[in-house]
Amino acid sequence: MKILYLITKSEAGGAQTHVSQLCNYFSKQNEVVVMAGGSDWLKTECERLKIKYIENKYFSNSSNPFRICKAMKEIKKFVKDFQPDIIHCHSSAAAFLTRLAIRGKYKTIYTAHGWGFNLGMNPLVRFLVLLIEKLNAKYTDKYIAVSEFVKKLGLKYNLAPENKFEVVYNGIESKVESQKSKVNDKINLVFVGRLAEPKRPEMVIDVISGFEKSIKEKIRFSIIGDGTKRNYLENLAKEKNVDVVFTGNLEHSDVMKELTKNDIFVFISAWEGFPYTILEAMSKGLPVIASNVGGISEVVDNNVGRLVENDAGQIANALLELINDKQLREELGENGRKLVEEKFSLENMLEKTGKIYKNVLN
Repeated sequence: MKILYLITKSEAGGAQTHVSQLCNYFSKQNEVVVMAGGSDWLKTECERLKIKYIENKYFSNSSNPFRICKAMKEIKKFVKDFQPDIIHCHSSAAAFLTRLAIRGKYKTIYTAHGWGFNLGMNPLVRFLVLLIEKLNAKYTDKYIAVSEFVKKLGLKYNLAPENKFEVVYNGIESKVESQKSKVNDKINLVFVGRLAEPKRPEMVIDVISGFEKSIKEKIRFSIIGDGTKRNYLENLAKEKNVDVVFTGNLEHSDVMKELTKNDIFVFISAWEGFPYTILEAMSKGLPVIASNVGGISEVVDNNVGRLVENDAGQIANALLELINDKQLREELGENGRKLVEEKFSLENMLEKTGKIYKNVLN
């Protein structure tokens, strides 16, 4: 079987991790190729896995007609040469361009890690993206949603009948080590993600700044990742006199090591599909405080952490509860680790994806 994966950007991120996992598994018995924009993390991963990587330099979220036409031309040219059995799209722009280019001539699957018309986005942008997705739905043999929330949103807007949707949760390596490696006597909070919308780590900095001095001095907040918000966040931390460590982007293995040095994972965002980083933090035994958006409520509840609205008061209450109760942190963290092993394993994700491939081809 020949499989072509397409994704808009090659930078480190949840969707790119997902593609890398699929490549690693399916390339063992199939011919796999990845097409993406740029030559960043995903290209390096493909080289490590000895998988062919095609850079489509015109892939972007731009609405420039020239770039759109050029990107589609590149897709058509390679697909004609490669003759894939399965085309599997990830990310809105790559999925739009690919389906418009090949128009149902090959079996096509689109994994929605979140929709381009997610709740919380600009209404005009949402309308345009939704219209485009509806036009492309007829060229989609199967939608894979990374959460029930993503599936329900697709059904709400009548993208396709329910039998065209399958929910496959993101998965990570099971039986992971969760041994903590405490590096200081503080309560260590950590966030992992791109420092750009829709992520809102600034809310955590603001909340910490409002705590009493005795509590504030006990907290260190590590922000792992990079993006357009970084300068703003660094200035905010200085202005609010909050102990924040900015690591920038790290290799995935180093991110996992950093997680073991922390006590609480905090993930505040305006909208999401189903974030990998929450599962990774839980796999390391960290309790999670996260925004009640997208599919997050399908993994985070009071047994593994605290769901909050994007409200300073709720975030503060959740932080104080966990900061002041070590036993509770450990109980929630252990519950989360077990949940990941039982329900969100990489094995489950890959097995379900393989079944979808077979069903689409048959």
